[in-house]
Amino acid sequence: MKRPRVMVHATPVGAPGAREVEAHGAVHALTPLGDAVHGLLYWEQPRVFQREWRLVSERGEHMLLHGHGITRRNLIAETPTSTWTLTRSWGGNVMLADPEGREMVSVPHGWFGRCRVELASGPTLQWRRQFWLGERMLEDVEGHELLRLRRRFAFLRFQAEVSLADAVRRREDLPLLLAVTFFAWLSEPRGHGH
Repeated sequence: MKRPRVMVHATPVGAPGAREVEAHGAVHALTPLGDAVHGLLYWEQPRVFQREWRLVSERGEHMLLHGHGITRRNLIAETPTSTWTLTRSWGGNVMLADPEGREMVSVPHGWFGRCRVELASGPTLQWRRQFWLGERMLEDVEGHELLRLRRRFAFLRFQAEVSLADAVRRREDLPLLLAVTFFAWLSEPRGHGH
């Protein structure tokens, strides 16, 4: 199967809602999601072994996760309007907080491929893994799929494709959910085949 290529059209920083962010010596022009939520979104790691991932679509770059060091325990999430911190405890719990340190979303470590996504502003959602296909899904309390994360093959890099359901496209906290679900996926223990 041929890997899809994404051509990112750079948006001028002067565009409404755009913000310029510098990370690891590169400048990123972040643009609001807008109509990009109706198509596929991709989490890409531009360089091997660098703690940097960006959420892109055909309309540009929308979010940036970056950090320093060997582990992926602490990252900064940058959007056109906000900056958050993402942390993972030694026990596997994931937390997204605002710059003042207030917890906005937490994902406690779960068992058998299931865990909760606890939002400070609303109901608890379910984050689960589909064992046969290796996909991760975010579901509401009734079991309706909101978001699906599929791994994209890339040599020595962690990359994924994100598809959104209609119900989540209208949510105000969509950027929060995109950041915390991808970070929860990055934070999962990685097995290896023998």
